[in-house]
Amino acid sequence: MSALRVAHDVPGRLRLRLPVGVSVEGLIDAVAAQPGVQACTWSPRTRSLLVVYRPDSASAAGILETVARHTSLTVALNGESAQASKPAEATDALARGVRDAARDLDHRVRRVTRGVVGLGGLMPTLLVFWAVGEVVRGRVRPLAWTSALWYAHGLFRDYAVEKPQD
Repeated sequence: MSALRVAHDVPGRLRLRLPVGVSVEGLIDAVAAQPGVQACTWSPRTRSLLVVYRPDSASAAGILETVARHTSLTVALNGESAQASKPAEATDALARGVRDAARDLDHRVRRVTRGVVGLGGLMPTLLVFWAVGEVVRGRVRPLAWTSALWYAHGLFRDYAVEKPQD
């Protein structure tokens, strides 16, 4: 039988993928009963379980153990321990390359501005000035690619860029 797979794991948020054919009856209640779990949502369409928890009172490893025990599945760890498992996108070479390039650009921006602003502050500022310019020029229309860019920037800022160390 297939294994339980960690799709996404950041402190406070865990997304698990369950194989087809696994019964999820009572799973949400079992996970929600764990101390520190704030929310538990099952998506039959993606066969994923999203668990939001307080990292100070619950752990991803404990939640994984509960799900594995309830579903009788093993956890696919790719040779790592449950606590060391990382999201699939963290091991992807393309994501790693983009993240490293953005980190390098962020360091350059911080060096040029003497630490006043980084890429996380510069990008939203530039996008706002650009949007105001479009409104002033009267060229306001649906801009799907800019919305996607703004959304992608937010996701990248919140999940992929490490905070600079002081």
